[in-house]
Amino acid sequence: MKKLILFLFFAPLSIMIYAQAGTQTFNISAGGMFPQKDLGNNNLVDSSSGFAANGYHIEVSYNYQLSNHFGMTLDVEFNSAKYSFSKLKKYFEENVANTQYDLLSTENWSLGGIFVSYYLRLPIGKTSSWDFAPLVGFLATYTPEYQMTTIVNLSPPKTYYRQRSKAFSFAYGVDSKINIKTGHHGFFLEGRLLYSSANFKQVKGTDILGRPYDMTIKMNLMYITTGLGYTYYF
Repeated sequence: MKKLILFLFFAPLSIMIYAQAGTQTFNISAGGMFPQKDLGNNNLVDSSSGFAANGYHIEVSYNYQLSNHFGMTLDVEFNSAKYSFSKLKKYFEENVANTQYDLLSTENWSLGGIFVSYYLRLPIGKTSSWDFAPLVGFLATYTPEYQMTTIVNLSPPKTYYRQRSKAFSFAYGVDSKINIKTGHHGFFLEGRLLYSSANFKQVKGTDILGRPYDMTIKMNLMYITTGLGYTYYF
C-alpha cells in the first residue's frame, strides 16, 4: 500500500519537471485541528483510544510553480490537542454509573510532520484560484502524559497512570486551498485530511492495581485541519 501511494504520487512528476519554472511563494497559516478515528475515540477499555480534543494547527510551506496549472510544495506543520475531559466524562456517563473520576494531564497530544506534494491549480477568477494536492511525508506523534483516578460506588480509589510516548510514521493525505492574490501578497483558506498508522513502542505506566506495564500500541491516526493563511509571492 505504501509503495503504491508513493508511485501514484511521484509518477506525474516525470511530466511536470519539463515544464517552465514560474512563481515561488512562502506561506504561513494557522487554524483548527479536529481528531478522527483512534485519535479522537473515547473508548476507555481500548488502549488505542486517544481521547484527543479539538486543537490548533500551524503550518509553514514553500511553493514552486512548475507551470500555469502545476506546482510543488514542501511544508512543515505542527498540531496540538489536549486530552479531552469532556470525552472522558461522556464515556463514564454512558458506560459506568455511580463513578467519581479525576484526570490530571500535564502534556498535550503533539503531532508534527514534514510533507511534499504536487498540486493542481485552477483559476476561478482574475485574482483567485483553487489548489488540490495529494500529500506524502512523515509524522512524529507524542502522546500526553496523564493520571486518572476513579472511585466506583464509594470503593477505594484506583489510579491509572501512563507516561508520555512517541511514534514516527509514514503519513499521507489531501489538501485543498482557495487563494486570493493582490500583487506580491495574498491570502488563502485551506483544509487538509491526513492519515498515518503509528506504532507506539515502550508505552509505560501503572494499571489500576498498581502494576507496571510496558506495551506496544498501534493507532490509526487521522485528523482534519482548517486554516487561514498569508502568502508572499517572490
